[in-house]
Amino acid sequence: MAASDSITTSSSPLPTPSLFSRTTLLSLLFSLALLLTAILLSRHFLPRPSPRKQLILHTWHLFDFLIHTLFEGSYLYHSFFSYSTLPAASSSSSSHDYPHPASLLTGSSSAGAFLRRPDRRYGPAHSSAPTALLWQEYAHADSRWANTDTNIISIELLTVFIAGPLACYICYLLQQRQPRCVHKRASTTSTDDTRDKNSNNAATLWFWMTVLATGEIYGGFMTFAPEWLSGNTSLSTGNRMYLWLYLAFFNGIWIVMPGWCLWVAWSEVRAAFNDGIARTEAEGKKER
Repeated sequence: MAASDSITTSSSPLPTPSLFSRTTLLSLLFSLALLLTAILLSRHFLPRPSPRKQLILHTWHLFDFLIHTLFEGSYLYHSFFSYSTLPAASSSSSSHDYPHPASLLTGSSSAGAFLRRPDRRYGPAHSSAPTALLWQEYAHADSRWANTDTNIISIELLTVFIAGPLACYICYLLQQRQPRCVHKRASTTSTDDTRDKNSNNAATLWFWMTVLATGEIYGGFMTFAPEWLSGNTSLSTGNRMYLWLYLAFFNGIWIVMPGWCLWVAWSEVRAAFNDGIARTEAEGKKER
């Protein structure tokens, strides 16, 4: 949504924030709705009975997919398609370097005109769409999300187009895992076939879960490390709600849960490796 007809200045100041605005409430309710959706869909798609750990993993990755696609996807949309146009210089005030290079900084880490358009300013701050208002609200805590910070946009490109679909694929792999109690009722041949199939599925599952969790932790570090190294110039650390709810809690979730996923994947791989060694040793004893 272009906003060239409503905003014409190069810097679009955000409205003065209130402690708990209507946009804050709606965004929290929407996040809660996505979480409930992930829980209900996980209970629907997973085979029964499924271990609680499998249910939590499926719910998390489905929630992860929804957040990346709907929330962060909207940020990318506004970063590339919502903009305001700078007013053209009049003949009496124009100069050979209009617009001046100093006005080209649209984000804390940008070094030039975004998308090579010095006549435009991109980002959620230049739109009045509901999703843009959400990012304008979050920008009170981290101002980089209002405009076009190229470091943030680069991370979000990977997050939306790689991490999101990968989380959905992990949900699919989790749905293919069969409950262990099924194996006890099957014949020996079918049990061996099922075990081999589950082993291949598990190897794929734990590998991609490790890749995704590592990428999300790395993405979180690269989001905030530039700020830590530059004195938190874009972060609102003086407001408790912005600091603890927006910055610490919402971003901390994507450190704690991926960290737990890494621990689960490591535990499962270690257990499978130990089972493989034990099985090989048992078969060796039978041959003797």
